[in-house]
Amino acid sequence: MNMESPVLDKFLEEVEYAYQNVPFYRKALDKLGVITGELCQDSYQQKLPLTDKRDYRKNFPIGVLAKGFSLNHPMLNKSQSSGTTGERLVTFEIGMNLLQRAITCTQVNPYIQDVFTQPNRKICRYAAPNCSDVECASPHSTLQDRLLADGTLVLPVYHDLLTTSPQLVDRAIDEIEQYKPDLFYVDPTHFAFLLREYKKRGLTPPRIPVITSYSAATEVSKRQILEFYPKTHFAEFLSSSEMGWIAMQCPSGRLHLNEESFFFELLDRNYEPAMAGDLAQLCISSIDQGALPHLRYQTGDMVTQLHGNCECGSKNRSIVIEGRESNFIQLGDGIQHSPLSIDRLIGAPDWLDLYQLEQIEHEKFILKMIVNKKYQAESENAVISNLKGLLGKSVDIRLEVVDYIASERSGKFQAVKGMKIDK
Repeated sequence: MNMESPVLDKFLEEVEYAYQNVPFYRKALDKLGVITGELCQDSYQQKLPLTDKRDYRKNFPIGVLAKGFSLNHPMLNKSQSSGTTGERLVTFEIGMNLLQRAITCTQVNPYIQDVFTQPNRKICRYAAPNCSDVECASPHSTLQDRLLADGTLVLPVYHDLLTTSPQLVDRAIDEIEQYKPDLFYVDPTHFAFLLREYKKRGLTPPRIPVITSYSAATEVSKRQILEFYPKTHFAEFLSSSEMGWIAMQCPSGRLHLNEESFFFELLDRNYEPAMAGDLAQLCISSIDQGALPHLRYQTGDMVTQLHGNCECGSKNRSIVIEGRESNFIQLGDGIQHSPLSIDRLIGAPDWLDLYQLEQIEHEKFILKMIVNKKYQAESENAVISNLKGLLGKSVDIRLEVVDYIASERSGKFQAVKGMKIDK
């Protein structure tokens, strides 16, 4: 990155802002002897520490809130993580900052941006209950109980997705019809489940744009969404409770980083800048001097930067999400495989509705599949063969055709679950 880069300049300004206004950063940088005014392109990576969720949990709220802000500040929006990697993380940010980040993120997809920025637009959210700050798992909650101030209706669903009752599904469908949203903002596995329920009832969902969070996205869930929606109506995007909207898919199919709103670093295993095509951890810094600045924040998301420019015309870097590092498959010889590499081998056969591959030991796996009427005996043979081609012919993959697969404690659904490794 050139030293004249406006984003780099904003990042260095954010470092100074955090040092002057946030106790956690002042203490951390003073301990390391960092003089913020002397940081530059060639020195910040060596001098500034990386941060992660643990820093914000340990120092929340007084240590990480910027001077002049409190938890009841009228400009702040509260959000909390789903708890996918453990304890839920509570965070606050200026509402207008979050909105501007989202608008900027949609610039690479004009069709989505037109809908998202129209006056009085209405959004329907369908995802794990923990992803919203309202109670949407209770059968007693009303539409008004789940209506957010920004025009988002959080649809009802159980924490364990596949146990959602037919009555609650009917209510979600009825509320969509009643609310008449302009945009669906959904988890892809949850939305695929809802679309299967539409199909069972002989109903058709409204033909409006759909944006799906990258988490839990599989070729199978995307196939089911594209059965109802053309590609022009469908885009994936990357977001987090800490940062808001981070990346958006353009009409050409590439996921572009929101480089107008954040300073991104793609780091290899040695925490050095990764080359295009190499596996990298996505680290993010805020640059808008908000209530809870983040510097060199390790997301835990592993990505690969794509080569070359995109035909959509965006100059922003484009990435492929490989999955969370904690969900990588770990083989005995030290080789790792990302959830994305597994998903690409499983593909999107028309007989498969949902799957989960769980690693039990280095060479032992359980593959659970929920299938539909198109399934025939031994349909899965090609999938097993593909997986053994990647993981090794000697691995043991036990197949289970089931009617139910549990969601995670967070309410999200994890398609690929790597073996937990003690570090």
